[in-house]
Amino acid sequence: MKNKLFYLFKFIIFIFLFIFNYNNFVFSSEIQTQNDTFIIHNDKLKNVPRKYLRFLEHGDFNLTLNKLKESKWENELSTQQSFYDGFWVKIKILNLSSTSEMGIHHHWNFEKRIIYENSFNFKSFNFLDYNNDNYEYMTKDRIWYDYKIDMPRGDITEIYSFFRSRPLDRMNSHSNGLDRIAIGSWEEIQVSELFRAGRYFISLLIYVLFGLYFLSFYFISKENNYLWITLVLAAFSYTNLGFLFSSILGIRFNYLYGPLGFSLIAGLIIHILRNLLDLENNFLKFDRLFKWTIRLYLFFALFYFYDSFDYPDGEIYTNLIKYPIHNYGVGTIPLYLSFIPLIIIAIISLFLIFILWRRGSKLSGYLLLTFSIPIIIGVVSTTARILGIYDENFKINLFVQGIQSFISYLIPIMFGMVLAEKYNEVRKKLIDELEDKVEERTIRLSEANQLITESINSASLIQNAILPKIERENFGFNEFEYLWEPRDIVGGDFYWMDKKDEWTCFVMADCTGHGIPGAFMTLISSTLLDRIKSFEELSQPERILNQLDELLEETLKLKDNDVTNFGMDVGVCCFSRKRNKLLYSGAKMNLYHKIDNDVQEYKGDKISLGYSQKPHPIVLHCHHIDFSINSSFFMFSDGITDQVGGPKNIMYGKKRILKIISETSDVKNSIHDISKDLETYQRSNKRRDDLSLFGFSIA
Repeated sequence: MKNKLFYLFKFIIFIFLFIFNYNNFVFSSEIQTQNDTFIIHNDKLKNVPRKYLRFLEHGDFNLTLNKLKESKWENELSTQQSFYDGFWVKIKILNLSSTSEMGIHHHWNFEKRIIYENSFNFKSFNFLDYNNDNYEYMTKDRIWYDYKIDMPRGDITEIYSFFRSRPLDRMNSHSNGLDRIAIGSWEEIQVSELFRAGRYFISLLIYVLFGLYFLSFYFISKENNYLWITLVLAAFSYTNLGFLFSSILGIRFNYLYGPLGFSLIAGLIIHILRNLLDLENNFLKFDRLFKWTIRLYLFFALFYFYDSFDYPDGEIYTNLIKYPIHNYGVGTIPLYLSFIPLIIIAIISLFLIFILWRRGSKLSGYLLLTFSIPIIIGVVSTTARILGIYDENFKINLFVQGIQSFISYLIPIMFGMVLAEKYNEVRKKLIDELEDKVEERTIRLSEANQLITESINSASLIQNAILPKIERENFGFNEFEYLWEPRDIVGGDFYWMDKKDEWTCFVMADCTGHGIPGAFMTLISSTLLDRIKSFEELSQPERILNQLDELLEETLKLKDNDVTNFGMDVGVCCFSRKRNKLLYSGAKMNLYHKIDNDVQEYKGDKISLGYSQKPHPIVLHCHHIDFSINSSFFMFSDGITDQVGGPKNIMYGKKRILKIISETSDVKNSIHDISKDLETYQRSNKRRDDLSLFGFSIA
């Protein structure tokens, strides 16, 4: 045991040193400076390093430019709340980019004012106040947090920004982002805000869908834990709705949505853990501790709910003069205290889960995995914050936010797996106990099978909701037909498409397995493709495949765990109607190009994505194809070619498919004839795999 603890300690030290060295590497090559001036060399949105920021503790947002220039500026922002209710930030920017239309992004709150000056321009924005119901949050020069600033190329611009701050804001200014400001082109700012709005909206949608999914499980199984998970997702939705309303839409929302949502989520998750670990029977002493902790979080939630009626400030929460305890306000005490029980419970839970796992509990293995993923990510992201990597690198900032969003989706999935495993354990126990009662056992098994079928049908609705709607005109297709049939209601085959600028991207993939495991892989892969789209162009299919491979390895921990050896065969088509050009890259997936009656094959590389047993790094190639008015394209999975049937009970094969394609006049007839021929060929044989066949024409 001592040796294990020793190696664990060495591993933690290694991770810390790695992040520290990464921080030194990233910021050793910072943009060159001229005195206190930050130089912008390109249009990309980037965080301004903290050393270029100057601060003025002053609560008057109506200070004139002359008054600001005469004031004494400090290099650091105080983390202690003063009796001023705000502060000023000064930045000097030298614009060496290709555009003069720049923007400033400071994401923490709306209540602010911007003044800027250079040799060509002077402009002062009015103070944006929460108490002004008629104030516009979106104009031609402002979008939510962001302001458009005219920075002539080759000139220095001085920016003065006032921000309202409350006690919660000052507790840890470096971690909550009060002094984290980004500069970039106005176009980049607009794109980033649209991406953020979409992320919040998609998160809310996923929470609602999963909530309805688990609620259906509750009504079917009457298992109370499904109801508790539904309430957890409702609390996630409430918190995300707060971010969406206040941070994106500019609609005033309860200022305490974060602490209130956190208290509800923490209390509900502890209650679920108590039930899953069966503490009342397994660890009675700890069961009492868990009960009192749940009651404590209920108190925190009621406290924040009561204080929310004093919006926007929450008087008990923020009034320093009336409640000057430790210069933060009495309301901050529960906020600090709320983290301590959760940390204690998390440590105890991991210990109890480990004990049950050593006893052979499969359920505990799922719980251990559920806990480990967010803890590891949380430790890494927190360490990155402390070292400044998260704060000062905008791309890493976005990446960490994406990981955190993904974890918030993953947690309910993992809890669903835990509950499913618990249900299976209970069912097995019942079967063992009622082995002699054959008739009654048969009835129970029938009910269980019905429950599983209904659950899979519910999962099928979610999987179908994720698949993109086929809108030929919007995506640039002339014809688009397909055959997509999962073997077990849900499956591992999926498709994805999107359009960016002049390029349309279509992805077809065959993931490991079929049924529910395959469906989980499609959900993960579709989410990763959405992330890749945000930072990759859709004109480089080989780069999309490489990024997807890296994210699969990272998400599924394939390098560290040979057990979770999952992957996929995938093909990516990127085309531009403007250029009459199609680019294709495949990983064990081929593309077939029909011109008149001739079919040409473009082979993908002989390597699959994901999987731990593969060479690193992978090398993928790109095919450049010119298309004409008489050309069409086809892709299909091995679920068609490997289907057994016919008089000799052999596989269907590729030649039959290509023969039908060459003999038919258009895409629609090709797909239809292949489907009918395969149905006849299969006869009474069982379906072996998911089926996917796609055909399209462009010009």
